[in-house]
Amino acid sequence: MRLVALAFALLSLAPLAAQGPATLAVSEIRAGMKGYGRTVFQGGKIDRFEFEVLGVQKNAAPGRSRIMVRASGGPLAETGILAGMSGSPCYIDGKLVGALSTGILFEKEAIGGITPIAEMLDQLRDIPETAPSRTPLILPKLEPPKVLKAALAGEMLDFRTLMGEADPQALPMALVGSSLGAEARRLWSGLPITFAAAPVLSGGREEASPIEPGGMAAITLMQGDLDLAAAGTITFISGKRVLLFGHQLFNLGPVDLPLWSATVASSVASYQSSFKMAMPVAPIGALRLDRSSGVAGLLGAEARMVPLRIGLNLGGKRTLNFRFELMDHPVATPALVATAVAQTLDAHTRGLGLQSLSMQGNIKLAGHPAILIENVIADLNPSRMSQYIGAMLQAIMLNPFEKPVFEGISLTIKAEERLDLSGIAGVRLLKARAKRGEVLPVLVTLQNIQGVRETATFNIQVPSSAAKGKATLMVGDGFSLMAADPDERMIDVANLGDVVRLLNGALRNNHAYALLVQAQPGAGLRGSRIEGIPPTVASLVSGDGASSDNKLQRRIVGRAVLPLDREVRGLSQLDVEIE
Repeated sequence: MRLVALAFALLSLAPLAAQGPATLAVSEIRAGMKGYGRTVFQGGKIDRFEFEVLGVQKNAAPGRSRIMVRASGGPLAETGILAGMSGSPCYIDGKLVGALSTGILFEKEAIGGITPIAEMLDQLRDIPETAPSRTPLILPKLEPPKVLKAALAGEMLDFRTLMGEADPQALPMALVGSSLGAEARRLWSGLPITFAAAPVLSGGREEASPIEPGGMAAITLMQGDLDLAAAGTITFISGKRVLLFGHQLFNLGPVDLPLWSATVASSVASYQSSFKMAMPVAPIGALRLDRSSGVAGLLGAEARMVPLRIGLNLGGKRTLNFRFELMDHPVATPALVATAVAQTLDAHTRGLGLQSLSMQGNIKLAGHPAILIENVIADLNPSRMSQYIGAMLQAIMLNPFEKPVFEGISLTIKAEERLDLSGIAGVRLLKARAKRGEVLPVLVTLQNIQGVRETATFNIQVPSSAAKGKATLMVGDGFSLMAADPDERMIDVANLGDVVRLLNGALRNNHAYALLVQAQPGAGLRGSRIEGIPPTVASLVSGDGASSDNKLQRRIVGRAVLPLDREVRGLSQLDVEIE
């Protein structure tokens, strides 16, 4: 890990409000009052801007207020309020009022809002000394089956599903660093953020902002061969505790992120939302809290990051190796891993034309077997590859049982300039009836993009435990079959170990499968299926009063697999009579 904690004199941990300047309560604020703020417009030098109070917006959120001001000075006449000014401490008569935290999209004047300092102190005073060790239960509506079924089908859940709709009036936070392609930006859809590519300063002349109120700071979400950081302004320092932004990063609660000093390369004027082009300079601590009224961290602390390695093989001709360190959090880490994959492919593989991508690798968690990664994508758009690995990470990190400890993620991607793709063109049974205990032959016809067909045979063992009557034969690729949900009892997990076993046993999209599926009555109690209950009894039993638990439930009674060296697509179903 590259973070090196700087030496800081550790002052006594007195309550935050007991140190620093005197404060001015919202109840004392009146329209027409004038004050000043501190922020960085260029380099590392802290500048002063002026403001006049327009009024106080009561109940901007339940129990929250916002002080509306018109600001002036520096470049503000041309830019309006800049993204990156968030956290700028604002004073009236030498007393701290709060942090400049909001602007107005498409504004013609520098009008913005100040988060009262009392609200920041209220939410951020209890900064944890250590990083969170348990999974934050912030997603109660996303039960494990929904997350796991999406992962097994290779589909990420988007941020709107995870966190709800973003505030359309919010001033977008500028994530600054490496330039991101369209696919990587789409992964973050639903969050009020913008992406800005900042130039990399060289020659050791970076002017780090002072670590004091008004100084520039950056929170790095990703570092290494791809940099992504959110920059803002320091509002308040008490001992080794520091408050910033005056608004949320993502409102994730307890977090663990590297906190850096920063410099401003330029202030960029925009008709939509102007921003500071800022970048990290040197590590100064770790972020520990992310709340609606701001973020807070500890100077001198270190953050634990998730290591990611990607090896990209370009048609067997050469291999490029990349290393990243990523934010460790259930919501953000999957999107960051997907971003690293998408951006690596975007930078080094073709964007148009025939292309096949194969991924192999593993995800290593402390105390668990490695999760093996295997996937093949034959497509004109490589986005499904990044979605696949992001979905796997969501299944791991959104588990409600324990916080996974990552030892490392290692991926090898091979890019070939051809389309390795076959579709399921037909399925045929040699007989429509099968006896329990015997083998059922299944013929499947595969066709590639050139129209060449080949026939393969599955031999499915019909178990003696199968029920007499109708069954369904499902033949298809792993992702299509998982989307069809052939076994409604499959997603049954009680701990992280179950999640690991389920992912390692997942159906792959470079295999063709034949599944024999039957439906049978079921009964549930407190959300769990009860096996072996006679249908007459099951009809009288419900799960917590819900009759939906007593419906027919499908289960896989037999299976066969045909491994292939290419992607398979398609799904066919046939009826079979079990005797």
